Amino acid sequence: MYDAIIVGGGITGAGIARDAAQRGLHVVLVEKGDFGSGTSSKSSKLVHGGLRYLEHGEIKLVFEGTNERALQMKRAPHLVRPLPFLVPIYKGHKPALTYIDIGLWIYDALAMFRSPQLHKTYRGKKVEALEPALRKDGLAGALEYYDCMTDDARLVLENVLDAKEMGATVKNYTSCRAVLRDRRGRVAAVRVKDELTGAEDELPTRAVVVAAGPWTDRVLASIGAAGDRPLLRPTKGVHLVVDHARLPIHRAITMFTKDRRVIFCIPWVERTVIGTTDTDWSGDPDDVAADAADVAYLCDAVRPMFPDAKISPDDVLSTWAGLRPLMAQGTAGESASEVSREHEIIVRDEGIVTIFGGKLTTYRRMAKEATDRLVEWLHDRADAALEGREIAACRTKGRPLPGAQGIEKPGQKAVHAIAQAVAAAHPDLPARVAEHLSHNYGVRAPKVLGSHERINPDLPYVWAEIDFAVTQDLARTVADVLVRRVPLCLRGRDQGLDVAGRVAARMAELLGWSEAEKARQIEDYQRTVGASRRWKGST
Repeated sequence: MYDAIIVGGGITGAGIARDAAQRGLHVVLVEKGDFGSGTSSKSSKLVHGGLRYLEHGEIKLVFEGTNERALQMKRAPHLVRPLPFLVPIYKGHKPALTYIDIGLWIYDALAMFRSPQLHKTYRGKKVEALEPALRKDGLAGALEYYDCMTDDARLVLENVLDAKEMGATVKNYTSCRAVLRDRRGRVAAVRVKDELTGAEDELPTRAVVVAAGPWTDRVLASIGAAGDRPLLRPTKGVHLVVDHARLPIHRAITMFTKDRRVIFCIPWVERTVIGTTDTDWSGDPDDVAADAADVAYLCDAVRPMFPDAKISPDDVLSTWAGLRPLMAQGTAGESASEVSREHEIIVRDEGIVTIFGGKLTTYRRMAKEATDRLVEWLHDRADAALEGREIAACRTKGRPLPGAQGIEKPGQKAVHAIAQAVAAAHPDLPARVAEHLSHNYGVRAPKVLGSHERINPDLPYVWAEIDFAVTQDLARTVADVLVRRVPLCLRGRDQGLDVAGRVAARMAELLGWSEAEKARQIEDYQRTVGASRRWKGST
């Protein structure tokens, strides 16, 4: 008998599984696709305090965000790394430079002055020197502040791996088909199905935790736990990827759009990311993609800031789109961008805990609150569920993620030392590859390398990572590897189509696929890339 089945393997569900397992609970994490394949790998790849939330007076959310950001830099320094942001201000712009400067002092204070660096103000020629590609005409000055960038898919994965290490059972491509109840109406078991093999099973459990992101309302309806109103107001966020040479920036650039929104241009080493949109979505959460209007909107927003670049849809190498699982309550009359990023937890007496809303940065805190509520329910309602067992308090605040375990003094110096050690052990390895491995895998990096052969000449990925994705990092499909473990779908000039056949062949050897299954995997990946390119045929 399990204490809980956690439905949803995004960042929140993965965080809950890790927290619960660390406390000593017996839990299973089930995800109908790959871990992190939904919203959690479709973010802006940022761990940030939420500077723009100050405008809406969400002080608590900013305080929590900045403090969780500081904690993640300690517990996962390889994945959560400081990134400077530049806010260029032009003459006549509102809010003015002085007003934003005051806001950034508040932002630094809410972070208890523990940001990677305090913000700075630049004027005149100094701004032009910082980012030469920016429009110079009318440039009054700029403010520089710090947040963090991350690999969101790998952040999910390391939470899953750590949960597994501490005793949780983790199952990707496993859907929740039904919740069975006892004669009192309480949760008794969950019927699940492996979506790749078709195998079904019943998992006896005392409780169910629903952490399904944009699928929350659908999951609750499918298990007979829906309320009288939707919990979510999903909004779509689209990002574009262009070559760094087309948009050469060294800091993330914060831009204000004509419709009074904030979007970013984010340096991604060999590439540059532009995003994001924020529009209401009422369609199928399994079929979210950028359309031509999304791409045009982002290109139009960037072009005035970087006039010499002349960014157009023709420059777009790839796109990704995801849904924010925002709370529906109290959003009447608010634009999508104004909807709060807070979260909520609902506990039903039958043993169903639902968490929804929130954002990537505060996932650990959200997981703690959900696990607290689960433990409370097990103590109060489940018959003798925890009798004779010592359930610890939350300890995720002090435990590093797998890639940081064993680092004595966490920080970017430690990550740089890992890169140096990898380079020293493999003298023929390019420095960029060593850097990539240390950032992606942390202390696990030395275990990855076999062959040094690069997959694409302009990107740092090596073929040994394909094998590691399958044998160590829970990948079961070609899309798992090329979208989330080694994300050529997002960064490759051909989005991984040029190597999908070879990747499938390597995976076939490791997983025992037939020729028919290998062909099916390639076709499935081609459809995934097709969704990323769908905007080219939309109006």
